[in-house]
Amino acid sequence: MASGFPAYHTEHYSAGTAATPDLRKAARGTLAALSWSLREETHDRIIGSTSMNIRSWGEKVLINFLPDNSISVTSKCALPTQFLDWGKNKANVVKFMAEFSKHV
Repeated sequence: MASGFPAYHTEHYSAGTAATPDLRKAARGTLAALSWSLREETHDRIIGSTSMNIRSWGEKVLINFLPDNSISVTSKCALPTQFLDWGKNKANVVKFMAEFSKHV
C-alpha cells in the first residue's frame, strides 16, 4: 500500500540489447487489451488512465520510453489529494507488466 500525494507505484522493464521490440506498439496494445484509455501520446511518453470504480477514483498510467530500450511504468491516483491507494497502483502496474510481456 503506497502513501503520498498522490499515492503511486513505479516499475521498470528493460528489453536489453539482444532484442529491439517495438515498445511503443506493445504499450498501446497493452492499454487496449486492458480496456484502459490512451489519453495522450508524445515522443517519450504515453499517458493512459483506468476508469473509476468502487475501489478508486481512477488512476493515471504513465509509460515513459527511456533511451536504453526500456520503459518506466507508473500508476498514480487521479485524485491529487488521495493519500492511500490500498495497493491499487501496484496492482495496476503488475497487471500492465503481465499483459505487456505478451505484446513484446
